[in-house]
Amino acid sequence: MDEQRVLARLQGFEGFIVYMYRCTGGEVTAGVGHAMPGAADAIKLNWQVNGRAASSAEVSADFGKVAAEPLGMPAAHYEPLTQCRLTAGDVTRVATADIAAFEAELRKTFPAWDSYPEPAQEAIFDMAFNLGVPGLRSKFPKFMAAVEARNWATAAAESERKGIADARNQEIAALLRQAGTGSPQT
Repeated sequence: MDEQRVLARLQGFEGFIVYMYRCTGGEVTAGVGHAMPGAADAIKLNWQVNGRAASSAEVSADFGKVAAEPLGMPAAHYEPLTQCRLTAGDVTRVATADIAAFEAELRKTFPAWDSYPEPAQEAIFDMAFNLGVPGLRSKFPKFMAAVEARNWATAAAESERKGIADARNQEIAALLRQAGTGSPQT
């Protein structure tokens, strides 16, 4: 799987956000879709306030403010509520680590992962990153069965997620169809 292509796709769909916000699923998130289930997870990141390291209390306070906000707001809504920021380098480092962790989890979930065509890997990765591997398993059993059978056309037909931009769903389905044709990735 091409990590740079995956990172670029994630940035395009998830954003590149240096402050905390609530994602559409409700979790406090930052960077390139990096979910933080609790304040303790947020504290692990290298937050800054006006060029200095943020304290744990500052990070926790920002986390609490964001977590208390309603769902469905654009990420920019949360920016004035927070003071902690990540550097661009930290966002990229966290995203790269997330990609590696998700791919490792996918290797465990799909024993034949390394033999899948690269477009299929990238499509499956996007769905798992968005839904979590448990969510992918529980919400998309027909997709999972198609992947395990290497039936990429059926996987494409079963890949549509609710609440996701049409462009993202279309791109992921196109990758899966491409995996079935054996065409090289562009």
